[in-house]
Amino acid sequence: MDELKSSLSKIAGKVDQIIAESTFPTGVKPAYLAAAMRSYPANGGKRLRPAIMLWSVAAAGGNMEDFLPAAAGLEIFHNWTLVHDDIIDDDDSRRGEPTAHVTLARAMELPENKRRKFGCDMAILAGDLMQGWAFDLVDQSRCSAELKLKLAAELRSYGYIKLVSGEALDVEMSFRSTDEAELLAMQSGKTGALLHYAARAGWMAGRGQAAAWNDEAAQALGSFGEYLAWAFQMRDDYLGIFGKYEEFGKPIGSDLAEGKATLLLLHALQNLPEAARKKLQSLLYCSSYTPDMLETARELFQQAGSLQYVLDMIDTMTCKAQQALDKLPETAEREILRKLAGYLAYREK
Repeated sequence: MDELKSSLSKIAGKVDQIIAESTFPTGVKPAYLAAAMRSYPANGGKRLRPAIMLWSVAAAGGNMEDFLPAAAGLEIFHNWTLVHDDIIDDDDSRRGEPTAHVTLARAMELPENKRRKFGCDMAILAGDLMQGWAFDLVDQSRCSAELKLKLAAELRSYGYIKLVSGEALDVEMSFRSTDEAELLAMQSGKTGALLHYAARAGWMAGRGQAAAWNDEAAQALGSFGEYLAWAFQMRDDYLGIFGKYEEFGKPIGSDLAEGKATLLLLHALQNLPEAARKKLQSLLYCSSYTPDMLETARELFQQAGSLQYVLDMIDTMTCKAQQALDKLPETAEREILRKLAGYLAYREK
């Protein structure tokens, strides 16, 4: 595990340097909008997607240094989705810091009744600009024009069509009933799209040719990314109820406040007796949650067997992610990816 953390730290440092030195935001006006573009990647994050991409590059026999800009671009792409996601979820904090729309609401002296709209409008624009920034960085990779075009084309396919469609379904599911199969399909888009892209595009980049996107190993890495996404999202949903704010960095209970469709909630609503189910339903869509309310929710999830069900599913998805890597040649990077899957399954933040 020390090797994993050391390698992740080194990659994060190099990616952060590229982002910090990028001149793309310098032309953006007003200045506070440019600052908002830089704020999310500057406020932490695990750098999982760029790391997965670069480890896959190395697993394919390529030079990670050549694709650091593409990895940094992928991190920026991921972060614009967080900016917009926080507006959708109406979250006030991320990684222990105010969200972009909250910060931007204070950028000008405005009447209280106009601040929220101004902050949301500006945060949407910050996210829009970050998309352009992401592709600008991808284009700075040291590779053929054909490969740059393929990296960008697949990022558009996975980052827009699959990811945004998944996000749209996630929003819709907060207003209607759903089932486990549909939930997993949504998560495959919302969370899995960029992880699939990161792993598969890394292999293609490492092989140095666009045709390698369809290699057996590339497709196996795509599957690795999707299984990893399911395990990651289930752990995220678990931490959203059973985690600690000071470690998780997001409000505990926010999924309940949104009535968000999670595996934890779906399983509980299907398996609780009627009185307990109504009690859990009464805890949805509340404006705030006391410690007693959260404890009641936790007890109901345990009573339904939902807590153990989700923990078992995390184990299953993690195992499948690791097994997908068997299609790759034996390299140190393949083993780092295998360790990453285990690490993410039991993280506390």
